[in-house]
Amino acid sequence: MPSALITTCIATAGFLAFPPSLAAATVRASFLTERAVLRDTVSIAQRAGCTPKATAAFQRAVERYSSSAMVFDFSKFPILRDGFYAFESASSLVLALPHPLCETQHAYEFNCFDTVISLAGERLRPRVHADELAGPYLVPHTPTNGSFMMLPRATARDAFMLAYPSWYRGATEDALPKSMSDARISLTAALFRCYMLPQSTTEAGLASVVKQTLNAGWSRHGLSFPARFEVVLCHEVNLPGRWFVTAHAGLLFPRQRGYTYIEKGGGSGPFVRLDFDDRKVLLTWLGGMFRGAEKLGYTHHFATFNDTKIEMLEFLKE
Repeated sequence: MPSALITTCIATAGFLAFPPSLAAATVRASFLTERAVLRDTVSIAQRAGCTPKATAAFQRAVERYSSSAMVFDFSKFPILRDGFYAFESASSLVLALPHPLCETQHAYEFNCFDTVISLAGERLRPRVHADELAGPYLVPHTPTNGSFMMLPRATARDAFMLAYPSWYRGATEDALPKSMSDARISLTAALFRCYMLPQSTTEAGLASVVKQTLNAGWSRHGLSFPARFEVVLCHEVNLPGRWFVTAHAGLLFPRQRGYTYIEKGGGSGPFVRLDFDDRKVLLTWLGGMFRGAEKLGYTHHFATFNDTKIEMLEFLKE
């Protein structure tokens, strides 16, 4: 997640509910440190339509991250078997984490949005060009004093330059193919941003209004989503202020049985792969990422799946 203050890291026809959760929603977790698991993960993405160029960029980013050790306490994790940790539920996985993944001690590298953009590749494309007057973009910005603000910008390039400081742009400049540089700018501006809600918004209709607001913004930028896998975006809402921010991104791939979810835990956190049969596992996992966000003024958290589904995240009871 690009900012520390953005925590990480519908009763309409467009709303599709998840199926009921299983009695034991098991989940396998991997940080992609095992080469065999990384190769298998790349194969899953390629079978879903990700291009060889895109998966090669993703694999390079994972291998670069894994080339230096991260500081992580695995004492509450089960034994690693074939590159995976098996948990009986998503809640047990969340409770085993020693800290939010975005707080992992490691060099700050690829973030979650760049991971999605690199791996989705040509399957996630905007119509708006980097220097087109398509704003205003409301850009999440955290200056050096640590305060959080939303600042308007006129073009995707202006939004990109504000959202990502020069040191991060320099560190990741060569991580994506040169042919994707303009698309990266436009996609970052379209995905990592803030939105204003109508003053008439109430809690009862919040999910519907958030989805409508997102769809309107994506439509203005001509954003098209993949057909064979899903872009998962997490949104933190400040209902009293009538605004929200898209704060995290991942990818969900269907398998012959179940699903594989891939994300990056912020800039310093690890790459993560989760395998599960019940999609509600993902709502609990993502909810665990935003525990304590109410202290920063956020009142509701949602996940969207491409431009068709929205769900409220599930939080563990303290």
